[in-house]
Amino acid sequence: MVDGLRRIGRSLYRFIFHGSAARTAVCSFAAVIVIGTLFLTLPFSSKARVWTSPVDSLFTATSAVCVTGLLVKSTPDHWSLFGQILILGMIQAGGLGIMTMGAFLATMLQRRLSMRFEVVMTDIVEADATQSVWVLIRFICLLTVLMEVLGAALLFLAWRASFPGFWPCFYHSVFHSISAFCNAGFSLNNDSLMRYADHTGVNLIVCLLIVMGGLGFVVVSDLWTYARWWMFDRRGKRPRLSAHSRLVLLMTAVLLVLGFVVFLTMEWGASMADAGWKKRMLTALFQSVTPRTAGFNTVDTSLGALALPTVFVLMILMYIGGSPGGTAGGIKTTTLGVMISSVIATLKGRRRAELFSHSVPEETVHRVASIILLSLGALVLGTFLLLVTEQAGLELVAFDAISAFGTVGLSVGLTGPDCAMTAVGKLVITCLMFVGRLGPITLVLSVAQVKDRAAYSFPEEQIMVG
Repeated sequence: MVDGLRRIGRSLYRFIFHGSAARTAVCSFAAVIVIGTLFLTLPFSSKARVWTSPVDSLFTATSAVCVTGLLVKSTPDHWSLFGQILILGMIQAGGLGIMTMGAFLATMLQRRLSMRFEVVMTDIVEADATQSVWVLIRFICLLTVLMEVLGAALLFLAWRASFPGFWPCFYHSVFHSISAFCNAGFSLNNDSLMRYADHTGVNLIVCLLIVMGGLGFVVVSDLWTYARWWMFDRRGKRPRLSAHSRLVLLMTAVLLVLGFVVFLTMEWGASMADAGWKKRMLTALFQSVTPRTAGFNTVDTSLGALALPTVFVLMILMYIGGSPGGTAGGIKTTTLGVMISSVIATLKGRRRAELFSHSVPEETVHRVASIILLSLGALVLGTFLLLVTEQAGLELVAFDAISAFGTVGLSVGLTGPDCAMTAVGKLVITCLMFVGRLGPITLVLSVAQVKDRAAYSFPEEQIMVG
């Protein structure tokens, strides 16, 4: 019996860690989701000390680990303190990355890890050839701790007068800081952050945490290296931001400004008609940040509360999401940037896509096309299945499907505490969250056989397109 279990354990270890990085990531996320589901199902995870439906527990665990924020049970009303802390732990693990956390703990304990594990970690954290994977992992973990502690301290000061005692305020501040930096969108308030719509401090703090988590750790590392040279060194060659970092910063700025302008314009005389100037500015800013992909909201997002053009733009922002290597979901800002550069190259008659006076590798353009096609395929299939299983309109289903795939957490009414969704519908949303967090290509590669590149190519032949 013991020998059999050992053989099974060794086989699983080889399957997970001796395969591709994609398989390692998928298996680690799935394992944490399964464990979280088991604990959330137990009576001590609910306030009423009753068993929670396995489907609802699986939905909640997936939403937490995939840092989405969609709900089928109220976080403050249904889950006990243990359940809430368990959800927070899964948010932290999912946002930081389960393998990243494990590698960091191993290095802190001075445990030697295999070269194979190091190669897998290099792929998972997307370190380039010039970076040490362990240096980047330490930077990721230390940045996460720093930002979450700073966010919790600032939120504590902003909320101190809103709570009767120290510990409730401290707990709310820590929970929302971690949830915001990990782009999770889980809140201990049933109205998310709507009660703080005109609170300047809360809006700016949460927006900063969301943006920092969504930029990607590689970009933040680049910015820190540049800022450190500019502030302290000023000697030798000035460090250069990589093309990846510049593209992320450019696309992030464009999307934030676009979202702000559209929301402010469309909702000025609609949902914000009775709001003051300050509240309108803060609301537009917050709702331009949170769809990519945090899930908090300071306005009512139920169907009919917002103008349809606003809902449409929110769907686009949710689909795009944040940037690679961070805590956000979606197809990523760099995917959109490379696709735009490819279109521009085609219109100019250029053979290669170009960004910042550099050519984009053809392999990257092919990967971008695959990401967009596979993600649209997943969304079309998920939306179709939800239309079959749920008694809801297309806009209701499509919005929540995109929100699940983009790991956003905003909803117009399909999901929510004690919603009327069928069990099959909840499972469809659960699958969309899992696919969206890991990416469709990662899931395909996790089950595909690793093969060497072919040493040959077939002759070209023209095919008419367009």
